[in-house]
Amino acid sequence: MKTLFNLIAACLLLASPGGAASADQVTFVLRFAGLKLGSLVYMGNEGPSTYAASMRFQTGGVAGLISNVTFDASSQGRRLPDGKLSPTRYWEETLRDGDQEVTEIVWRGKTPDITLETPAQPDQLDPRQAIGSVDLMTGMHLLLRSVAPEDACRLDTTTYDGKRLMRLSLDAPDKERTGQVTCSGGFSRLKGVAPQGMIDILFGGFDMTYRSLPDGRLRVDRMVLRTPVGRVSLAVE
Repeated sequence: MKTLFNLIAACLLLASPGGAASADQVTFVLRFAGLKLGSLVYMGNEGPSTYAASMRFQTGGVAGLISNVTFDASSQGRRLPDGKLSPTRYWEETLRDGDQEVTEIVWRGKTPDITLETPAQPDQLDPRQAIGSVDLMTGMHLLLRSVAPEDACRLDTTTYDGKRLMRLSLDAPDKERTGQVTCSGGFSRLKGVAPQGMIDILFGGFDMTYRSLPDGRLRVDRMVLRTPVGRVSLAVE
């Protein structure tokens, strides 16, 4: 059972406004079979020409069944005139049962450069294979930020975290009888290694539901990850 929950937690570790500044902050809870496995706090901010985003994931809620994991990530960069985001710096830190891993990536134009990696990783993916990508946190920001209704479910990007290149994409939106907007998505590995203890199928599909905000925009309210061990939910509570 502990191994099962560790796999689910590892799966999670891998998720355009106008001219005025736009800020988001939301907390999600991760559950499997009704049991709380952890939480994810996301914060994002966009201005006319810059953006910044961060998140923290922590396991917790099922004592003794999951490894003690904390994952922090942050990114910053430029917001281009067409609304696209161009990262300049990405930083992540993972604490797992007392072991620490830190990675920093700096983008020079469209080319990433790993400037810090502690400890050194033998399975590093050559940054030259990730030209034109965005960092993992920028990808999560594109997924979780609030959007205008016409921009719901519009996402197809590649992310790079130093070890792997991933494709993050969403399908066309659908409107439920309740009026909520839903869509399906996928997070699949293109190059590089899978995270330790994982299999490719865990980088699978998910279903996502938006909720309306007072200003008329939409923001993710719930995601259901489809895994070999069942459906895992990540939802605002």
